[in-house]
Amino acid sequence: MQKPADSLNPVVITHRGRTAYQASITPGYGANLTSFQANGTEMIYFDEALCQNGEKYTGAFNMFPTPCRLADCAYAYDGRTITQNKRGEKVFIHGLVRDEAFSFQAEPSRVVSWIDFNPGTPVYEGFPFTCTFKLIHALDDSGLTVTFQVINRDTRRLPFGYGIHPYWRLQGSRDDVLIRVPCDHLLESKDLVPTGGTIPIDGSPLDFRKPKPLGNLLPDNIFWKRQPGETADLQFTKLGRTLTLEASHHFPHVIVYTAAGAEYVCVENLTTSPNGQNLIAKSGNTVANVLVAEPGQTVEGWVRYSVRP
Repeated sequence: MQKPADSLNPVVITHRGRTAYQASITPGYGANLTSFQANGTEMIYFDEALCQNGEKYTGAFNMFPTPCRLADCAYAYDGRTITQNKRGEKVFIHGLVRDEAFSFQAEPSRVVSWIDFNPGTPVYEGFPFTCTFKLIHALDDSGLTVTFQVINRDTRRLPFGYGIHPYWRLQGSRDDVLIRVPCDHLLESKDLVPTGGTIPIDGSPLDFRKPKPLGNLLPDNIFWKRQPGETADLQFTKLGRTLTLEASHHFPHVIVYTAAGAEYVCVENLTTSPNGQNLIAKSGNTVANVLVAEPGQTVEGWVRYSVRP
């Protein structure tokens, strides 16, 4: 669907400290993080032209309530079958909010964006729970912290997942980029949709537990399980900088993705496995890690990006 031209107007926030940080967020287009700069170096790969028809992915966009892929665009929960539709069309990938308009309030170093799921709204059609999904992008000396809040205003338990899908600039050749992901397993998948099984990472060319050059690898995989307190890193040797991805305990999954000839690599924090809502019936919620907000409850977590020498 064609998006209004002004939906991509950014809100710019800044912080001057040990590192000079600047970030741009587009509340009119999914509260997408379209720029994240450290001392003037752009870390995010964003192509505005890809957003014009609402079908392409770029920047660091938000995936709620189903990160990545959802088998058959539907799942069962608490006796109901929920079909993930929006504006009359089934949504298979990346959730419901990534290209929607958010309300927002801006300050010099932070912006608060939110979208209400109410009856009659396009997002409620595919996630029929009365709730509010809120994001806070805030800069300080530690970097950029993205806080999510899911506010359940319904009388029913609300199952959800959240993830950020950032496209990080390579900052040199693939050999100049070293990736570290502190996870011992990959999720078993069929056609990029997890089945519920896990595969030990020992002996795999995708063993990133120690920093490893991206090189000729073309990963599109889900790594599990990141323990609380552990970080993922991208070391840009040509730049002489390390980008660290820290997250609250809600985020045990990390996706690494790139494509042949791409100028980016995606290292993504997810609370919940892709297809997580469908995995519960198959293998329980240990791997799926679907989060639940009880009636009247607010669930809050965060991801932090920092850049250091």
